[in-house]
Amino acid sequence: MKNLFPLVIFLIILTDCNQAKVDFKAEEAAIMKTDSMWAALAREGADVNKIVSYWSDDAVVIAPGQPVVKGKAALLKMVTDSKNIPGFNISWRSANVNFSPDGKLAYLSSENLITMTDSAGKKISMPGRGYTIWRKEADGDWKCAVDIWNSPALSQ
Repeated sequence: MKNLFPLVIFLIILTDCNQAKVDFKAEEAAIMKTDSMWAALAREGADVNKIVSYWSDDAVVIAPGQPVVKGKAALLKMVTDSKNIPGFNISWRSANVNFSPDGKLAYLSSENLITMTDSAGKKISMPGRGYTIWRKEADGDWKCAVDIWNSPALSQ
């Protein structure tokens, strides 16, 4: 038993040294930069494929009063269809990055605004509050895996 003690200590030290330390400040900056670039692209609305690229392949979007949207093909259709809505525009600002202990998941809170034109030509604005869950992919990129928001006006 005495001979096993040094081996056990060595294995504990080795295991601890092999665990990557997460630089949460750097990861927070990376997520916020990614989210900000995504928001700018979505606001411009020009490149549908680039907008959709910010979601993971298995992403889920839950919008108020709409069916759940799952996966890249459905997300591509959702974004393409939104471009066909007269006057459609979406913008958001995220904050408050919170990480899982291992640094592989994070969630952000956000405030958003969706605008469009109704059938009479009147501009409609719908503010919302939401959360996104981000996952660090194998290539090191952060992708949005869950995107959910509500409309404060509808939830009161």
